[in-house]
Amino acid sequence: MKKNAFTLIELIAVIVILGILVVLIMPTFTDTLNRTKERLNESQKNEILKAARNWGMQKLSLESNKDINYVTIETLQDDGFLDDKEVKNLTNKQNINKETKICIRYKNNQYEYIFEGDPITGEGVCK
Repeated sequence: MKKNAFTLIELIAVIVILGILVVLIMPTFTDTLNRTKERLNESQKNEILKAARNWGMQKLSLESNKDINYVTIETLQDDGFLDDKEVKNLTNKQNINKETKICIRYKNNQYEYIFEGDPITGEGVCK
């Protein structure tokens, strides 16, 4: 009988060891992937807010417009301040509605730009 092949017990031992490694590594990998998606979402949100600031610098006058204003993602795209592509929430892979509003309000001698329904500030509507 030749002895240069693996036995069934050796193959099962290798499979068990690989399974244990996957179980140990998978939570770390998943956590890293989720944190990366959150950072990308935050980066995308900051780009939208930057586009809204640039839009506001061109469209709003400091003297004439001290009330609450809104600009939508669609307006930012149509006016060339934001790339004309689908904006996705990378966490749940759903498209963000182009009618999503960015609230622009004048407060403490400066403009503030806030997503309507912003989960970070907890504000639903600009007040």
